[in-house]
Amino acid sequence: MRLPRRVPWASLAELDQVCAAVYGDENDVDAKIFAINRIAAWKAITALPHAVESTLAFLVVIVQDTKHGSTSPLLLRHGYAAAVIRLVNGLVDPLQVGTYARSISAIAQQLGLPNWLVELRHAATHEDLPSLSLLQEAARQSMSWLLHNYYLPTLNPVSTRPTTSAPPLRPLTPMLKFYKNTMKTITRDVSLVSQSKPKIVSILRDLERWIAECRVATNVAVGEVSWYAGQTDRTDIDAKETWALERFCDGLAEKGMLVPLSKKKRQLAGEDFLPNKTSVAFWDPLLQHVQAIHADFPLVFCRRLVSTLLRANTSAEAPTTDTSYDMFLASWVMWAIETWQNTSSVYLDLKWEMLAHLMKGLGCESPFASRNRSAISSLLKNLTSGQEELESITSLLLRPNTQLSEPVCAYFI
Repeated sequence: MRLPRRVPWASLAELDQVCAAVYGDENDVDAKIFAINRIAAWKAITALPHAVESTLAFLVVIVQDTKHGSTSPLLLRHGYAAAVIRLVNGLVDPLQVGTYARSISAIAQQLGLPNWLVELRHAATHEDLPSLSLLQEAARQSMSWLLHNYYLPTLNPVSTRPTTSAPPLRPLTPMLKFYKNTMKTITRDVSLVSQSKPKIVSILRDLERWIAECRVATNVAVGEVSWYAGQTDRTDIDAKETWALERFCDGLAEKGMLVPLSKKKRQLAGEDFLPNKTSVAFWDPLLQHVQAIHADFPLVFCRRLVSTLLRANTSAEAPTTDTSYDMFLASWVMWAIETWQNTSSVYLDLKWEMLAHLMKGLGCESPFASRNRSAISSLLKNLTSGQEELESITSLLLRPNTQLSEPVCAYFI
């Protein structure tokens, strides 16, 4: 649940009044001075959203520029440049969420911020100060961007929701294929390990950047930007990271990734309900890398794969089940539990979490008789092996067309 966020204005009518003063008449200096005074008063009460803070920075320079001759051109150039730098940095910095830094232009592109403003910000910071006319145009476009991306959506959240979709994410599949092919080459020729290490590191960084881009996309997809730098709700952060990791797990679950395309290569590791050593050798470095950076990855990974199995086996609209695919995917859940069960204090019991998720999906929410539960059945039996009470519950749940007297998932509440 997202907690209410404190804002400086008592009602949206106050924000609307300031917005009208800022954007109503370009030549009305008195209205802009009123807006400056009102925003300054708000700032004395509480922290301002970054959009309003940037508006104040631009307004002060615009009013100074309007009073011809009272301010030197050099001071105006510095004022405009500082406002542009603060706008771009304040938008981009909160979205540098990955372990590896992403380019400012890449994040700005996801936000729909004009790329030339990013280039102008770079020039104003590291090169010669841009001309006054160029900076004035930057201020006009910045104020227009703030109007359409902050003020109008805030004042009219339903009617002004953007109709254009956010820039699409880079395809994940080619990156995963490149990683898999590289690991395949290394496992076949061990002498190439040291030579290929920089390439593997580069691929892992690129995949981590993709996860960071996916988190930014959650903001853009719902028309939100991190306007309150440093004041983002922790629950909101966790939800966005979970969403990004789920998209990553969906890519891993595609045929040809964790599960080989060839059915001959989907043999499990002997009597253990685990992926074969070849598949583990391919994917273990990547999975361990993501787990080391994202503490929630083991739980998200297991829940996402289990949800995939439940959808395939309990939905009336599901296509004919690929049994070998299901079995191999379920074996990865078992591998993850055995690998990460005791690696983090965040999870009291990863195995118990998956049991509860499976029992709830099969016993409480699914009205359909499964056409093929071999993978789920095998996973449940392996998870409950050696626990007599749970084994009896599992056998009851998996009995075909059984009418249970009480929901099985009640045992896990």
